[in-house]
This record gives sequence, C-alpha cells and structure tokens, in this order.
Amino acid sequence: MVIDSDDDFFKLACAVPLQVATTPVMSAAGVELVVRRDDLIDVSLSGNKAYKLFYNLRAARDAGYSRVLSFGGAYSNHLYALAMAGAKFGFNTLGVVRGERPKLLSPTLKDAQEAGMELVFISREAYQSKSFNELLIDWRNQYGDFYLIPEGGAGLLGASGMSLSGRALEEQLKGDYTSVCIACGTGTSLAGLAAGLVAAGRHDKLALGFSVLKGDGDLGTGIAETYRQLCITQGFYRSNESLPAANWRLISGFHGGGYGKKHPPNLFAFWRSFEQETGIPLDPVYTLKLIWGIHCLAQMGYWPRGSRIVAIHSGGLQGRRGFICP
Repeated sequence: MVIDSDDDFFKLACAVPLQVATTPVMSAAGVELVVRRDDLIDVSLSGNKAYKLFYNLRAARDAGYSRVLSFGGAYSNHLYALAMAGAKFGFNTLGVVRGERPKLLSPTLKDAQEAGMELVFISREAYQSKSFNELLIDWRNQYGDFYLIPEGGAGLLGASGMSLSGRALEEQLKGDYTSVCIACGTGTSLAGLAAGLVAAGRHDKLALGFSVLKGDGDLGTGIAETYRQLCITQGFYRSNESLPAANWRLISGFHGGGYGKKHPPNLFAFWRSFEQETGIPLDPVYTLKLIWGIHCLAQMGYWPRGSRIVAIHSGGLQGRRGFICP
C-alpha cells in the first residue's frame, strides 16, 4: 500500500483479484457471484480499512502530524490496520479501547501493540462521564498533539478512499456486472463505493449494503448524508443541484444475531460450507454475513436469473482469531 500517490494506489486497487465463487445455491439460482478480493490488497492493511485510511493518513502527514489517534474494540480491524499503517509509514499511533485493560490482550490488540501502537484503555463509566472534547484535551495533555481519525475510519475522508474501490471495479469489469454488494457497519464504505460508481459514470449500477447491525437506527440517514457530501465535494454535482436518485440501498436482516455476537448454527454451517466450496476465507463479522445474505436472497429469487453480483471482501481476516472458525 502507498499513501503518496492517488494514481499508484488506484493502480493497486485495479489489480485486486476477482474470484468467481461457485456454490450450489448460486448455480441453482442462475446467478454468478464474483468476489472482489480486497482482503489481498496488502499483507497487513487489508480490505476496506486500507481505503478508509488512505486519505486520512495523507491528511495527517500533509498537516505535519507524526501521531494519530483512533478508537476501537478488543478485536478491532481498524485499530489493527492503523497500527500496521503506523509502522509502515512512520506514524506514532494511539489506540483508545473502551473498557478496562484485561489481564491478557486479545490477539488483535497484542499485534497492534507489538507494531508500536500505544493502547489507551478507558472505562466505560469514565468515557460516558466526560464530554468528547474533554477527553481529547486530556489525551493531548498526556500524549502530545495528534491527528484524530474517527472510529472505523468513518467520515468523508474514509468514504473518499472507498470511492476508489468503486472506480477500480468499473475499470476492471467495464460495466459487466449487475450490482455490487458490501457489508455495512458505519455505512462509510457503502457511501464511498456508491459514489465511486457515480464517478466512473455508472449511475445505473446499484451498490447494496448488508447491515451487520441488529438495529440499524439512523444508519441510512448517515449513509445518505455522507454520499451527498462526497458527490458534491468530489465535483460529481454542484451544491445547488438536486442529486438524482441514489444508486445505493441498505439491506437488513442478515446480522446473524448482532455485531460480534455468537453465530447461530445455520450461519456457522454456511460459513463452513462456503469456505469448503470456494476456498475463500471469510471474516466472521462482516464478509461472512454479506455472503450469507446474498445466498439467502438467491434462494428467495431476489436476483434475476443471469445476474452477475460482485461482493466486496472487506478483509479483516485477523479477526477470525476471536471466533471458533470452521
């Protein structure tokens, strides 16, 4: 991965392998599933985290920061990727983890710490008792100034990086696909992917986000606003124009019990069979639920026969260590 050149990063994105995933369910439905293996874009910075960190790290460097801070949980793909990026690009990294420091670090946090990330644990009570600005002041007083990256790489810079993924996909397939699917947590990746398709001239291609959250809340509202801002700031439309119908949809109901929860037996069985049939490893929190949702919809006849569906593999395979895997 590089952060110096948009062109070089775009070339890297265009070289991501595309793998056809043939399974009995998809074959019976007459639908071709193509997995874009963004988990292979970089050895340590995989999937959507590489895209969402790209412009954030560029902004930190251009502003003269040597230290970056962000947030995550014990198995956070984001903190893991940020720690690896810090080691690769020369940033000091601070990872704020909500909760008391455990006796034993998770494999994810252990790797992040060994890569040079300083872990900052804060109890949930302390986190809730102070305003966010007060916490930032405390951390700056203690650790020195830093560039703040939102949790998960959310926000406009993260979405701008993901727009490169949409552009790269169109460069690879030249419109020879029906729709593109991606797992959703904050929705930043979906907004960026959809805007990237618009940038590539593909208003006609839908980006479908499969929510991994049990309750979506205002997720759709946030996606809509990020998408609107990105389309305007990147010059796809003027701010005084009404945007055309958005080329994205949010799909719920395939969360498997909720974010980070133990998988029900049917989802676990699907995980095992898909990996055996295709040889494609899945992370348990995001891409597994995406692929499962695509298959469930195929069984319901949602995808017209002859469809060619692209699924974005968002990486995070290091998180398999927190689950019992097939």
